[in-house]
Amino acid sequence: MKKLSVVAFLLLMVAPLAANGVVVPPHPVEPGTGGFKMNYHNVDITLENGIARVKIEEEFENVSNRRLEAVYLFPIPSSAVISDFVMKVGDQVFKGEVLPADEARKIYQEIVAKLKDPALLEYVGSQLIRLSVFPFEPGEKRQFHIEYTQPLEISSNAYTMIYPLKIDSFLTAPIGKVSIRIKTTDEIAEVFSPTHALKEVQASGREYIFQAEDFVPSSDVAMIFTASTEEIPSSVATFWDEKAGEGYFLLTLIPRLKEERIIPKDVVFVLDISGSMYGEKIEQAKRALEQVLQMLRSDDRFAIVTFDDGIYDLTGGLLSASEKGVWIEKVRRIQADGMTNIYGALQTSIDMFSRGDEGRFKVLLFLTDGAPTSGITETGRIVGDATNEARARNIHLFSFGVGTGVVAELLDRLVQENAGRVSYIVEGENIESKVTELYRSIETPALENVVISMEGIETAKILPTGPHSLFSGYALRLSGLFFEEGDLKVTVEGTRGGERHTYEYYFRIGKIAENEFVSRIWAQKRIASLANIYRYDSSLSEKAREEVAQEIIALSKKFNIINEFTSFLIAPERPLADNAMVDRGGLGGVPQTSGSVMAAKSVAEMEQDQFVGGGASDYRFVGSIGFYLKDGVWIEDNPEVEKLVPVKVKAFSQAYFDLFNVDDWLKDVLSLGEKVKFIYEGTLFETGDAGIEDEKELEEFLK
Repeated sequence: MKKLSVVAFLLLMVAPLAANGVVVPPHPVEPGTGGFKMNYHNVDITLENGIARVKIEEEFENVSNRRLEAVYLFPIPSSAVISDFVMKVGDQVFKGEVLPADEARKIYQEIVAKLKDPALLEYVGSQLIRLSVFPFEPGEKRQFHIEYTQPLEISSNAYTMIYPLKIDSFLTAPIGKVSIRIKTTDEIAEVFSPTHALKEVQASGREYIFQAEDFVPSSDVAMIFTASTEEIPSSVATFWDEKAGEGYFLLTLIPRLKEERIIPKDVVFVLDISGSMYGEKIEQAKRALEQVLQMLRSDDRFAIVTFDDGIYDLTGGLLSASEKGVWIEKVRRIQADGMTNIYGALQTSIDMFSRGDEGRFKVLLFLTDGAPTSGITETGRIVGDATNEARARNIHLFSFGVGTGVVAELLDRLVQENAGRVSYIVEGENIESKVTELYRSIETPALENVVISMEGIETAKILPTGPHSLFSGYALRLSGLFFEEGDLKVTVEGTRGGERHTYEYYFRIGKIAENEFVSRIWAQKRIASLANIYRYDSSLSEKAREEVAQEIIALSKKFNIINEFTSFLIAPERPLADNAMVDRGGLGGVPQTSGSVMAAKSVAEMEQDQFVGGGASDYRFVGSIGFYLKDGVWIEDNPEVEKLVPVKVKAFSQAYFDLFNVDDWLKDVLSLGEKVKFIYEGTLFETGDAGIEDEKELEEFLK
């Protein structure tokens, strides 16, 4: 049985937090001894051509009276990639380099064993970075510097951006000082935040600033950048690598198609009603479904499918929009219970669409908060079978992942393969507004079945490869390589309402040396593409798979990109290699396309629900299984618990770590806390202060 290190387990124990960068101890700090305090949080955001360059500086102080192991957590937007990470301890500055993940973990553990001063930055799931720091001495201060680039969402004549600032209850005091400074160019007429009061200041350029002291954030920072022109134009950004003799480009294509006639739609809403949706989640989801029904036009048709371990075709197929009033009342009676049969739900809903009706726009809205636990559960099979059937019917699949139990890789790949979009809704966000916002964007599809061609100069390795659809007011970003300056003609062809349309765009491609972030955007897309080949191409030989993995690692090293194959490592005893990360001023970015390598690990591993809101709940779900907290012990909500004799396992013993590593569900269960009672394959286990410690003793109960 594969062993799991103590350090790795502690990282998983605290990884669920989704907030601004925060340092937390892996165990609760004793009352009266203090903990970690954030002295300041400074952010500089520079916006140009729809690209936000973000620089963050934070300082943490150990205000306890003892040495602590600390875990630094930082969530990044799904469309961003970190390009630089620095940790400062006194006068010492440590930078990161990219290493294969296994090597980074090994070095980290070796240094920790010698009580030196390492930090391992490792991506653990969608939108979360974690960094373990040991030791953190009493009274010691540490500064963290992070830089990333984020291509912004475009809607009509404005860019939108969310900066993660919300903080939970781990710090023992408010943030000492907060400063968020936003710099823009003449392309932006106004910067507005509905969540934080921004003040325009007189400086060398256009600047807006938010400042506060002794501040406890209650929300992330939402920003809207209104363009100074009526419409944001399509654009191109380029970077020329003189040493390699090749360049990279990032095209932003924005369709400006007027709605000449309404395209009738077929909309199937697929709603997860498994047990973990119980409560506010299902209530919000029902309100979102009601709103979508209200927005249907007279020529539209709709259907409703719900699923737990069973599949329920509520409407019996597609119905005319004229019947929506009756179904709004019926939707309000939907209840949540059971397991999660994603495969069956997708197959049933896809079968509702015909293989004809080319004049209709076909939309599947799929909402879930969990991983597949019933029926066929293998990600590749779910995506492959759904994609084959959806493409045969020209269906666009839009996914909503609610909470932290979703498999981000599954939802990402579903929309990537089926010309849709994905939206993740974290705890505390409004499901209704997210669903209706996305639905409004697809009410007026611009082009389906899009084919893109380029001519004028030589280009290569264009990503993403598609399929593509364009929606009015939204951007399609394409990245690739070029080898000479010149004029590039981009032809976009597609259908709308069964009619064929062709549009042409013209760009000047130049050898620009300053926009290094453009190369990293391409590299991230390339890594994502290779990772999907590595995981799902069954025709690959073992040798070919290894070659794909090596190309991923090589790209990661060259462009300093975190993914499941590599990690950032800071180690004071290890000299930086030639390709180590340095402060170049260029920033990295990742597009908001699906299938990102960084979303490969299950978001359920983070189990964020236990850290959000007004404090930890005393009832939580792991998958579809409920647990309640009683006298400091998390107990599975199952009457069989009282009937069985428990097998006791000592927390943090070797047997405990071996149990932890049996499967992903057990990782989530044991991450509830030190003391847990649960049933696994008919055996009641109880972890706590006493019990078996040796792995061999445990093996007889796992057979």
